[in-house]
Amino acid sequence: MTGPRSRWRLAPVALAAGVLVLTSGCGGTLVDRAEIEAVGNGYSAPAATGNPVAASADGSTDTVPAAVAATAAGLATAAAPAVHASTTATSSAKPAAGSTGKTTAAQSAAAPAVGSAKAAVPIGDQPCKRQLAPIVIGQTLATSGLIGATIGNLRQGLALWAKDVNGRGGVQCHPVQVISLDDGSDSARVSSNWNTLIHDRGAIAMLAAGEPITSGALRVSAERDKVPVIGGDVVTLDWFESQYFFPQGAHPFTAYDGSTVDAAKAHPQAKNAAIIYCVEASICTQIKGNFPNSAKLAGLNVVGAKAVSLTQSDYTAECQTFKDAKADIVWLALDGSANTRFARSCASLNYYPQLATSAIGIPPAAAGDPSLQKDTVYLGSQNVPFSTTDTPGAAAFHLALARYAPGFQPDENTLAGWTSGKVFEAAMAKTATQAHAGNVTTAMVLDGLWQLKNEKLDGLAAGVTFTKGETARTPRCYYTLLLAAGGVTAPFGSKIKCLDH
Repeated sequence: MTGPRSRWRLAPVALAAGVLVLTSGCGGTLVDRAEIEAVGNGYSAPAATGNPVAASADGSTDTVPAAVAATAAGLATAAAPAVHASTTATSSAKPAAGSTGKTTAAQSAAAPAVGSAKAAVPIGDQPCKRQLAPIVIGQTLATSGLIGATIGNLRQGLALWAKDVNGRGGVQCHPVQVISLDDGSDSARVSSNWNTLIHDRGAIAMLAAGEPITSGALRVSAERDKVPVIGGDVVTLDWFESQYFFPQGAHPFTAYDGSTVDAAKAHPQAKNAAIIYCVEASICTQIKGNFPNSAKLAGLNVVGAKAVSLTQSDYTAECQTFKDAKADIVWLALDGSANTRFARSCASLNYYPQLATSAIGIPPAAAGDPSLQKDTVYLGSQNVPFSTTDTPGAAAFHLALARYAPGFQPDENTLAGWTSGKVFEAAMAKTATQAHAGNVTTAMVLDGLWQLKNEKLDGLAAGVTFTKGETARTPRCYYTLLLAAGGVTAPFGSKIKCLDH
């Protein structure tokens, strides 16, 4: 891709299969992008840094973009704990010349009195004085198989978060150890990975899960063991039907509906819509079942629906059907590779419909496809577009990229993995006193999660609410990305868009 955001769009990192362990952290130092996937040993306290600049091996520097640095600086200022002074005056204080000797309420509030005492800083905001016991976190996802190339960057996003949080001293002074296992979208391997991570390796929670095809197996394990699954692909309805799933963003149907609405608004003359959906995953059929609602919200007529396999080499027949039906907009319930094959098949018929799909269905490889770029694709997302930097949460994400993985090519899956870690951090901030007193437990994590109400994660999400005994709740709001010539952009920036009905 080209353009002003090209520094974030270099060659993709190869996805490593097997186990990923992250324990080491060194604040402010550059970590080769491959090291996000490497096995690390031990943990070191972060070194103090004065500049958001990563030094490279050859002595050069990789300067953080100005917009990111400015937003990050504002975040640091806003996050600094306030010191509240006592307003009790001493008897020896003398009035200034010409004054009445009386102190107004405004003056008392504006200036601390002599001998004032500082209020205690909440324990969760205090700097770490000592390293506490490590927290083991598990991750199971498909980095191989049918959809591995599409959602694999969930692993990199969580790894990036782990490097960043350890560089800041850990989660409530506990260094984080992430163990990531590939399951290849195989239900048996999902269950096996769960048992390995939770029962053998001592993981207290599962983060950034990637199971668009096998979420049912993950749900069975989570509900049986009462262990939280925190953030991930958020593709299936399990995320909003299980008390032990904690999504980092909006309901998937909200994002799917939103992308259809955006596509229709961009083409006021459009009248007809169609959907092509996979046979490999039940969620594809569920998306197809919801599509009439998406079309209704967008003011479109549904003129076609075709079930296909993700392994098909060609979709020319389906394109011809949609072309004959005069479908102006086509929704893609496919993976990244199939999305590109569909666009190329339609191009062979000189058919270029407006496309729409989920943002996580467009990994970097698909984003660079000329046929998809020519059609243009509206992408609905549960979280803020990965390319934005104008919210504190997004700025922190890009700051970590520049520091620990310069040159790595992120996508919305990368941000989803990162945001999963941020949900975990927010939950642990609610139970900081207990976390500083000893080992972190699954019960402690759940207690913190259930205290999160309309949690926006510094602008990464529209707001998530978790309550004990209930399923997750979020507003019917989403974010918009657009794939066009030059790559993926955020046409509305970090603006949240909500569906009225």
